[in-house]
Parts: sequence; C-alpha cells; structure tokens
Amino acid sequence: MLGENIKTLRKQKGFSQETLAQQLNVVRQTVSKWEKGISVPDAEMLNALSELFEVPVSTLLGSKIEEQPAETDSKMDEIAKQLAILNEQLANQAVRKRKTAKRIITFILIAIAGAILLFFLYMTALILFRYHVASNTNFYVTEVQCELNGETYGYEIVFDDNYQIHEEGGDAFISNHIDTLGINDVNVLTAHIEDYFVEHGGTCTIIKNRVPYEEP
Repeated sequence: MLGENIKTLRKQKGFSQETLAQQLNVVRQTVSKWEKGISVPDAEMLNALSELFEVPVSTLLGSKIEEQPAETDSKMDEIAKQLAILNEQLANQAVRKRKTAKRIITFILIAIAGAILLFFLYMTALILFRYHVASNTNFYVTEVQCELNGETYGYEIVFDDNYQIHEEGGDAFISNHIDTLGINDVNVLTAHIEDYFVEHGGTCTIIKNRVPYEEP
C-alpha cells in the first residue's frame, strides 16, 4: 500500500513526519494522512516523494513494472490511473463504513423501540390483570378495640379472601408499639395486637370480625 511504502521509506531515510513535511512544503498532518491511507498525494507530490526517497514512483505505488522508455506524459497518465484506483478504494471504504454505521444505528433504534413496546405491553397487561383481580375480589374488615392503663385504642384492618391486608389504620399508639406494616396477614396482625396488650396488663376485643367492607 502507498501509505505503508511512504512510512517505510521515510524511516529508512531517518526522517520524522515533521521533517518530511518540511521537505515537501506541507504540514505534518498531511504526511500522517498519507501513511494512514486517509488520503493520497497527487501526481506532482508523488514525483517529489520519488525524488526525495530515490525510488521509482512505481515502487511507491507498490507495483513492479518493466523498465522501458516512456514519455513524461504517459508516465503521468499511469500515475494518474494509480491514484484514481487508490482514491476509488478509499471512497469505497468510506461508503462501507457509513453503511455499517447506519446499520448499527438502525439496529440500536429498533432494539430500543422494541424494548419500549414490550415494557408498555407488560405494564398494560399488569394493570389489566390487577384490575381484573380487584374487580373479582371480596374485601372484609376486622376492627379491634383494646384498653391499657385506662386508655382505649382502636385499629381497623381491610383484607381480601386470602386474608391479605390491603388497608389498615387506627390509633398511633398501636402502630408505634407493633410493627403493623411488616405483617401482611390479618390473623397474624390481630394476634400480635392482642398479645401486646395482654402481656402489658391490658385487654383487646374484636368488635368487627370479617365484616364485608364498603368503601366510604
């Protein structure tokens, strides 16, 4: 490849990219682009490189040709053809890279859209399921009334057919002394409340037990 040939010959001459650029009256970045294959020197610059490196242009271009007399015009035509081929190859590489990048971006966008759609469908199904369950579930209420040290405390619990608690509330004294939020079963919660008051010398009575619940 032309870029590799320039780099090899430059090093053989002991030139840095900056030194070579100064010899050719170009900036260092131009030499760097040649060596990386990002761009190629024009015909005039190829001749300058050929003279500086003391090699034929054909060696720079990486093709071996037979020695035969040729006019300058025909030599320039051959150089132009080689440059055209190199430029076409670079252009094709750039097109392939752009197409690959577009495919990757398209794939990512499709994947994101698919993930959003799946999430939306999942949330919709979950909401419908919960609505269906809620519309087909019976709710009940149990209320306890407890006394301790002359004070009366009440607590109400709303639960379903499986005794799972959905709502609860009452005097703060009960929730402050019993981990009501950490219990999901109505029977377990009422037992904890009764045990607390009995252990501390009080009493606890269930005044409502599994009464059908009606929303206020």
